[in-house]
Amino acid sequence: MKNQQRLIVGLVLALVLIIFAVLNGQGVDVNFFGAQFTWPLIVVIVVSVIIGAVITFLVSTTGLSKMKKELKSAQAAEAGAAEAQAKAVKEATADLTAQVAALQKELAAAKAPTEDSQA
Repeated sequence: MKNQQRLIVGLVLALVLIIFAVLNGQGVDVNFFGAQFTWPLIVVIVVSVIIGAVITFLVSTTGLSKMKKELKSAQAAEAGAAEAQAKAVKEATADLTAQVAALQKELAAAKAPTEDSQA
């Protein structure tokens, strides 16, 4: 749906540009870095639009590539944090298991003399 809206808006803008360019077909003087040309206004408009589109594409591509790099960096950091958390949980579980075993031995040792004295 979003792509269809963009396509429709793009086509409408292109149609407006074409109508504007066709209605303004007279020759105009263009000074470009010291060189002077006389081109039809339609050519000047189309070239200007193409240059603007290329600049927009380059700027958006640069921003997009920067965002992709940041995303990869964030995903790597998240994976590292998940590994560290898993390792910490595993170590804590091992420590607690050892403590439980030690407490069970102490409990068994404390029960053993009591059972002997009752017998």
